Amino acid sequence: MKLEKFKNIDKKKRFIIIFTVCCVFLLAGVFLYTSFAMFTEEKQFNVINGQVQDPGDLYFAVYIDGQITNTFPKKDDGYSFDASQSSCTNGATVSWDNESWSALINFSNYQAENMSRTKCTVHFKKSSYCDLNPDAATCTILSLADSSSELVYDGTIDNNLRYIGQNPNNYVSFNGELWRIIGVMNNIDNGSSIKETRLKIIKNEPHNKEMAWDTGNVNDWTTSSLQEELNTTYLNSIQSPYKEMISNAVWNLGGTVSTGSTATGFASHWYEYERGTAVYTGRPIEWTGSIGLMYPSDYGYATSGGSTTDRTTCLATALFVWNNSSYSDCKNNDWLYNSSDYQWTLTPSSSSSNNVWIVNRYGEMNTISLNYTNIVSPVLYLSSNVKITGGTGTSSDPYQLSGN
Repeated sequence: MKLEKFKNIDKKKRFIIIFTVCCVFLLAGVFLYTSFAMFTEEKQFNVINGQVQDPGDLYFAVYIDGQITNTFPKKDDGYSFDASQSSCTNGATVSWDNESWSALINFSNYQAENMSRTKCTVHFKKSSYCDLNPDAATCTILSLADSSSELVYDGTIDNNLRYIGQNPNNYVSFNGELWRIIGVMNNIDNGSSIKETRLKIIKNEPHNKEMAWDTGNVNDWTTSSLQEELNTTYLNSIQSPYKEMISNAVWNLGGTVSTGSTATGFASHWYEYERGTAVYTGRPIEWTGSIGLMYPSDYGYATSGGSTTDRTTCLATALFVWNNSSYSDCKNNDWLYNSSDYQWTLTPSSSSSNNVWIVNRYGEMNTISLNYTNIVSPVLYLSSNVKITGGTGTSSDPYQLSGN
């Protein structure tokens, strides 16, 4: 009896041992399956920077917007390769060839003694405009933002990227002439309620130094004599293909009263005034067209400040007191400042029917009657498909443009 009892216990132990071993193998199988189930074997890949006979089986795990899948996105699905999230095992690295839409695997640091499977985890994210159009002019300038002290985001609701300083490298060849890039402007309505990011440029040498804003002395840009001159005679004189590089835009015509308050005339205030509804009775608040003028805020945000008055202080100082010697750093380090001439802006006075805001030769904002003759520097927005094909942005080597 004792022997039988012992044998029964032995059978139970044997069963428990066998069951335990099976469970271990089962769990190991589950682990291996989950490790490789979502990886797809791929023998068609490009090997770069390495000479290997056979690096072992190569498997890919594909993530789209953080979700794992067993297929790569198609080239026109609107996704781009996310290098920061993608990696391979066994010392290999992965990059992406957008032209052939395939992975490039670098085995130069492959661990030859390790013949285990090489797994590459490849991530794709929803493409931004610049992911899809890296050669667009706006994207070329945006790519310089982190490395150039001449480019600064303005911190407005649109967060535009602007050139600042006394003489930044923002020159561009347009129509056989030198123009300059004001900045990369966001949320520009193309006249069809489509918001775009576009380059805004201004003619380096004025179109005319002696032109009235409106010979009829009415501060309505939609009917002004200067608007008609710029968008008919002058526009028609622009050569092809440069003329095709210009697209309509909605220009803001909001204004403000003449003010002497030092607390209401910052560049940020002007940006709000321009987009506001304060106009003289009956005047429009928007106009859709090709060529306009600079805004007071364009002038204000173009300063870099100096050693005595830095940019932060300049932007917290009303533009109408920039003529004060205490703030000379603000105007003297602003490439849109012209010490020789008065410059028309697009912004009217909202308290007078025949006044508009100007940047005078002393560096301050002021209002003046429309039938005076002042400097006219045309401003326009380039089409979103325009590309920069050469140049470094200096006056001797300006950026070159292409509309293709």
